[in-house]
Amino acid sequence: MNSFSHLTEGYKSNKQVSLRLAILGAPSAGKSTLAAGLLYFSKLFFFKADAVPEVAKWHYYKGTDFTHQDFEERKFNEQKELEDIYPNKRDILICEAPLVISAVYASFYYDDEHPLTKKMLELARQSKHRYTHYIVSRKLVQFETFGRNENEEQCEALHLRTLQVLEKLGLNYIVVNRYDEHIPLQILSMVGAIHKYNSDVIETQPRGLDL
Repeated sequence: MNSFSHLTEGYKSNKQVSLRLAILGAPSAGKSTLAAGLLYFSKLFFFKADAVPEVAKWHYYKGTDFTHQDFEERKFNEQKELEDIYPNKRDILICEAPLVISAVYASFYYDDEHPLTKKMLELARQSKHRYTHYIVSRKLVQFETFGRNENEEQCEALHLRTLQVLEKLGLNYIVVNRYDEHIPLQILSMVGAIHKYNSDVIETQPRGLDL
């Protein structure tokens, strides 16, 4: 740990950590950047940590038609199957696309009374307790068209819909509005993975986070 002291800023790891961090955000919002930063710093503290990638990204590279009505449910099942591969004994599991994200897209692209939206919201309710914390990334990187090829205006609307769905599900969440090397440490501190011996130096409102 001493060899990484210039990176860990005086933080120390807590014992008996068991966290499943759900990362949400619209396309090009920086989910992968945030997940990578959290994984990197988790490893610096010698936690047994892994990151679950987003299966929708694989579908994008394969040229899958995202407009098919069965896509959200199929993606939900594939993402769940992938998550379930990872052992429960990981100290920290970072999920780049938690299962509730399918409900966000169904709600965004279909009427709230649409059978698909209702089904995905119910599946989201059933799976919401798989994660200990929800973190929403927002414009952490320069906008680039990706995923379903939403434009920047649509991505902003998707961000707002993400918050609406999380609130509809009764979930607490953290919104991250910018990214630098301090943000992963601040998040790991907030979720109870690390701490500082001198409590006076802990910020009550971490920089870049909208609580």
